[in-house]
Amino acid sequence: MTDAPLPLGPRIGQVVWPAIRASRGEAQLDALGELFERYPPGGVIVFGEGEPHVAKLIAKLRLRVPGDLLVSSDLERGCGQQVREMSSLPPAMAIAACDDEEAAYDAGLLTALEAREVGIDVVHAPVVDVNTVATNPIIATRAFGDDPLRVAALGSAFARGLDDGGVLAVAKHFPGHGSTVQDSHNELARVTRTEEELQAVDLLPFRTLVAERVGGLMVGHLEVPALDPVPGRPATASPNVILDHLRRRYGYDGLVVTDALDMGGFRSEPAAGLDVLQSGLDVLLMPADPLATARALHEAYDARHLADEVLDAAVARIEAARRRVRDATPVARRPDPSLGETLLAHSITCTTGAPPRLVPGAPVDVTVFGEDDGGMVVPAFLEALAAEGVERAPGGRPVGLVLTSVKAWAGSSRLDPAVEKRLHWAAANGRLDAVVVLGSPYEALELPDGPGVLVAYAPTPAAAQQVVQVLCGRAEAPGVLPVRIAP
Repeated sequence: MTDAPLPLGPRIGQVVWPAIRASRGEAQLDALGELFERYPPGGVIVFGEGEPHVAKLIAKLRLRVPGDLLVSSDLERGCGQQVREMSSLPPAMAIAACDDEEAAYDAGLLTALEAREVGIDVVHAPVVDVNTVATNPIIATRAFGDDPLRVAALGSAFARGLDDGGVLAVAKHFPGHGSTVQDSHNELARVTRTEEELQAVDLLPFRTLVAERVGGLMVGHLEVPALDPVPGRPATASPNVILDHLRRRYGYDGLVVTDALDMGGFRSEPAAGLDVLQSGLDVLLMPADPLATARALHEAYDARHLADEVLDAAVARIEAARRRVRDATPVARRPDPSLGETLLAHSITCTTGAPPRLVPGAPVDVTVFGEDDGGMVVPAFLEALAAEGVERAPGGRPVGLVLTSVKAWAGSSRLDPAVEKRLHWAAANGRLDAVVVLGSPYEALELPDGPGVLVAYAPTPAAAQQVVQVLCGRAEAPGVLPVRIAP
């Protein structure tokens, strides 16, 4: 006996996954009421936005949506990235600096186990882009590094942890966002590599994960002329990239998800969703207007532009992903909840000789380069110094604190050029005895010789506090740099 086929509305709903934002509470569920009724989605993507009780919102959401809803979320930095009551992890580049595949596996496993506890089934991670451009505005420290073999090994370990923890891993951003200089949140990013270069670098980690039967892949809004000769066509709407290359050449039959469709790198009109499905993708993630997108697909079906076999193939792959999650049995072992702190401590990297050290009781003169978004990192750094008996004072030993971050829509993962120029001048002219970089390691690699340099990989209070432990001689800097100077 087989299940009865879904009516058209629910079939269309399966492929349209709207965003659910915790800051909007239950009111957004009311606003999505017509979508839930006419085109009940097969999944959603949830953003915690620092709000409490995300698990309660997910539970209420499940009651509102008919059928077995797949709840997905971006959890590259652990479940705490979206659910503040859960564990936070440092970014992928910090995990890579630990130089330990078991650590990457544990990071995925802990993320998965906590995700299941709050009702999340699908994790949009790991990032397996190979970051080979120092100025890449959107990948940077989200990547495991610039060595494709190492990225493949660590990304595979993280994905296995997610799988063993009972969630669906969705590796991203196929066919590779690591060599771009554009932010696809703002515009279509262009990959200029030859196909030979793509196969040797960007695609190698994806081939590894496909061979290991990763549950899902996310496709980036990337123009890739080496794989698709149509100018201006993103991979998210390219049958050359998805049907010909990923599905047929690689034989991948798992779930394929778009990057967020409200990003500037993709056409925003609802009708564009038809191109996505016809290109071999399964999930239209986070369209700006999910109801309008569903209606446009309905109209395309009625006009015979959307064939049953295309829609049904996507629905079948979504159902296969759902069965994989529902049939999963998580492993019994649970990583220590302090894993994030351990990874952070093991990731601190000295890029010059011996780590710089400060003397308790001797004042420091701290100059900040970059923005302290949220205003919490600099105070944490100064408070940690003060706890070690090192006060900030004019005329003290000069220390530079460099802060960079990867932020959606910001268009940069590096210091402002004018700020970078001031930093390099200070380092070259003996105005800094020590530099602490919290963020992009390229800021450290490109510094003139002179000051001792420590790198953590994120501008967070926890990273600031851990670096102070090294500066004051209470800890070492065992991290291994995951990148080299890149063009």
